Amino acid sequence: MKYSLCIDLFYLEFGPCGPVFSDTDKLLKGMDLAKKTGLKAVEFWDWYGRDWEALLAKKEECGLEVTALCAKDRGNLDNPAARETALAGLKETIDIAKKFRCPNIIVTAGDSPDVNRAAAKASIVTGLKEMAPLAEKAGVTLILEPISGGYFTDSKEPFSIIEKAGSPNVKLLYDIFHYQIMEGNIVETIKANIDKIGHFHAAGNPGRNEITSGELNYAYIFREIEKLGYEGYAGLEYLPLMEKEASVLALKEFMEQL
Repeated sequence: MKYSLCIDLFYLEFGPCGPVFSDTDKLLKGMDLAKKTGLKAVEFWDWYGRDWEALLAKKEECGLEVTALCAKDRGNLDNPAARETALAGLKETIDIAKKFRCPNIIVTAGDSPDVNRAAAKASIVTGLKEMAPLAEKAGVTLILEPISGGYFTDSKEPFSIIEKAGSPNVKLLYDIFHYQIMEGNIVETIKANIDKIGHFHAAGNPGRNEITSGELNYAYIFREIEKLGYEGYAGLEYLPLMEKEASVLALKEFMEQL
């Protein structure tokens, strides 16, 4: 299994008013750290609102792969009135993803309180069907990400939506940390749906820290995924408890020993 470091969450901080999200400078620092520690790949969230040209230049300088980034206006699929906004945002993001040679674009459903679930689900399916030809033409994969506290409350519904979208370029981003919170039964769910999974995210639970701590046995989980023939990436999307460089080196050793 290949792996990447989510440099966005890695540099997230908590201030007196709540989370302080990473800026361009921190993402650049994350790319430098990846190169220093021998990592081959990183991922980050939003390209818009950041100096993406500086990030692109740093990616090339460090010789890194960027495995995933988020679609602009990605959280509008559940709202029929805002779906065109999501579609326009994806078109912009595809252009950026091609510059980064990034294979995966993250999309999310959103959770509009004034849209009932039946209408929201129909809108998500319609939106993904509209987006799929754009992804197929560009040679990228849209990865739908359910998270705890969002629109989806289990894995069954998003996997059924992936099936309805009917495209090899639309898959699920299976976040092991979030799904441990939402429903558990991680390995058996993955085994039953590996053909619909395009990317993984991983963090320890509880705490969303290093995967070497907490209740999840990642050595077992990742070995089982490899047995299924999965050749994509697992994004290490976590908040480090250790000093940052030491944390990356420890997880790099852990992953390579698998």
